[in-house]
Parts: sequence; structure tokens; C-alpha cells
Amino acid sequence: MNCPHCQNPIPDGSQFCNHCGMSAQAKPQSSSSFKLGRFVGSRLLPLIVIVFLGWYALRVNYGSKGADRIVATVTHTPITLTDETQNVAANSWRAIGISLPYNGNLDVSLHVVRGNPLDVTFMDASQMDVLKNSGWRNVESYTNFSAVKTASYRRSYPVNQGTYYLVLRDTSLGILSQSASDVAVKVTLNP
Repeated sequence: MNCPHCQNPIPDGSQFCNHCGMSAQAKPQSSSSFKLGRFVGSRLLPLIVIVFLGWYALRVNYGSKGADRIVATVTHTPITLTDETQNVAANSWRAIGISLPYNGNLDVSLHVVRGNPLDVTFMDASQMDVLKNSGWRNVESYTNFSAVKTASYRRSYPVNQGTYYLVLRDTSLGILSQSASDVAVKVTLNP
């Protein structure tokens, strides 16, 4: 006879193992492990199939980026809100709309690929009319995201759910400078 725990040979009829000291009697299989096996087979597998089918339906209806964004919103995982190159003409500004589906830490990075240094600010959607009508100076913006005449920019700060604008402004006149700037912008939201 072998010990059911350490598998060393022990005399037949022994109550305890001479090697490990554990009971030599084989333990009956508990009913909880049997119930767990039934649960995994009867409930977990169909749940996994339903989740997969839901994910597949999202991919078909909204495309891969849309589906990834919906899944990231529901599960509160990091999500890339924009990753693109923008063109800003000299002596003008461009606003990039950013919709945050949940509260989190917003990471904004930009790099002027070609062109002039830019002013950068981040504001609520409510400030867009102020910017259009009254100009740059009257806008109430998030000072943690502001920069002046920068060619490389990276900021990170907690922001609440909502709609915002990242505004890029080229203050050069275009005479002695580049007539336009190409700017690589990446905005990521982390829970």
C-alpha cells in the first residue's frame, strides 16, 4: 500500500504514514469539488459564449475601434480617444473634440512634426462659444493642460466624465515661419 499524500510505501492497514505523518486513509472526494465542476460546465461556459457573441456583434456593427471603445468604457480599462495628426494653419487655431466616457486620468501628448511651436489649452465644451466669440483670453481652461509655444507636450491629470476640447493655436504670422504645422496628437484615458 502507498500513502495517498506522499506516495511512499507503508504497511497495509496503517492508520498514519511513517514518512509524512498524514492519515493513510484515502480522503473521500468532497461534494463541493463535484458541484464546482457542474457549475463550470453548466453556467460558466454558456456565459463565456454569450460574452463572446456580444463582443462579436459589437465588432460587426461598430467596427473594431468602436467595439474596443465600448468594451473599454464598460470595463473601465485604458482607452485611446484620439491618435492622429492634425494640421494647424499659421495664425489660426484648431479644436479637437474629446468625449470622456468615465472619470479617469487623462494623458495628452503632442509633438510638432513639422512647423511652428503651438499654444495648447484644454477646456469644457461650454467654453467653445466663448472661444469663438470672445477670443483666447476669455476662455476658462484647465491650467494643468496649458502650454505656450511648445513643440513637444505631455500632460496627465484627473478629469471627470464629459465633453472637452483640446485646442491648438499657432500664433505665428506665416511670413517668416511655416505656413502650417503638422502635429501628432495622442489622448488616452486611464481609470
